[in-house]
Amino acid sequence: MDNYITEQELRREAIRRYLQGERRCDICRDLNRSWRWFDKWWHEYQCNPETDFSDHSRAPHLASHQTLPKIARAIISIRKARESGRTARTKFGFIGHQTIQADLIRLGHDDIPSLSTIQRILAKNGLTHPLGVAEDTAIYPWLTAWSANAIHATDIITRHLRGGAEIQNIHTIDHYSHAVHLSQHLDKTSNTICQHLLESWANLGVPFLHQTDNEGVFCGGHTHPRVIGKVVRLCLFCGIEPLFIPEYEAKRNYRIERFHGLWCQGFWSRLLFRSMTHIQKNIPTFADWYYTEYQPPVLEGKTPQQMRAGFKPFRLTAHLRKSIPSERLPITAGRIHVIRKVDPQGTMTMFNESWSVHKKWMGEYVWATIDTAQQQIDFWHRPDSESDWIHIQTRAFHLKEPVQKLLPEFYRNRARCREQLPG
Repeated sequence: MDNYITEQELRREAIRRYLQGERRCDICRDLNRSWRWFDKWWHEYQCNPETDFSDHSRAPHLASHQTLPKIARAIISIRKARESGRTARTKFGFIGHQTIQADLIRLGHDDIPSLSTIQRILAKNGLTHPLGVAEDTAIYPWLTAWSANAIHATDIITRHLRGGAEIQNIHTIDHYSHAVHLSQHLDKTSNTICQHLLESWANLGVPFLHQTDNEGVFCGGHTHPRVIGKVVRLCLFCGIEPLFIPEYEAKRNYRIERFHGLWCQGFWSRLLFRSMTHIQKNIPTFADWYYTEYQPPVLEGKTPQQMRAGFKPFRLTAHLRKSIPSERLPITAGRIHVIRKVDPQGTMTMFNESWSVHKKWMGEYVWATIDTAQQQIDFWHRPDSESDWIHIQTRAFHLKEPVQKLLPEFYRNRARCREQLPG
């Protein structure tokens, strides 16, 4: 029993140190544990910030003295994890200073700050919300796919085999036809995501817009300001415009989230999968059923196959794929779109930089478009679906490396795309 308690404390120690800003490799080395062990318990904490890291209720050991900056980082991380509301228990729960203080105590922190100190840290980092700012009173600028391959969305759902092996299931869905491309991997690095996207574009075709959440593997990471990651570079190189939904608002990616649910119910829960090979052997059967027989409710009695009947997609052929560099991808002329809700300070954050758009827009959704060729960023707001876009401001967005022109092979008529977007 003592060994079990010790293991529980190691899990808590690992997550506490990570919340304080320590590197994963340092934590794993000090605790003599593998990265896979750490990732499992970090995922557990992200999904349920109230976990006690054990099947048994144990009082946590107190940590050694921590400096206020480390405590501040922990407070910020806890607030963001709770605000995302990823579990049924936290979806409608509290996210304020009292709850955060209780989390700090449960995680074993020493020198717990007072409630007023926690509130000041939250306010300093733009994580407080005046009444109404956190409510869905603002109009979200939804895009409607005008044809097949107008908009694709990609997301990752992690599942575990018996024995603990993690399987990263990467799913891409076409907003218009609901056709999907599925792949399974042992990791979710940027190289893996790019491999999936290249296969998806060869299968479904190349979209005009590619929508994702703000996970580091999609946006390029959460460390360096103005980072243009590999996935974004690949999209631009192929003439695709990346679109990032607001942070902590998975509901804005509801099509792929609903498909995750269908996939879990109709595939993952139907068999006890033993290995990656076992999964990949069965996934084509599920994919064929989904494409030819399943009728998504929104398609009014049609299957994805019927929605794409007669459609001739622009596919990433083997010839086109040869034109994509195997080494570091350049930044290509194109547009990147980011949607954010303006915080109480009148700012919005993207690519690890804060941009001031004025407190007038507090609580409203603002659409930012980065033009890599012009090296500028435009901010837009749309009061409702029937109104025209309002141009807020234009700012410089200087890049530290040259921008290459889009290759002629990837030119396409974007008239319909431009009709839907601001500017």
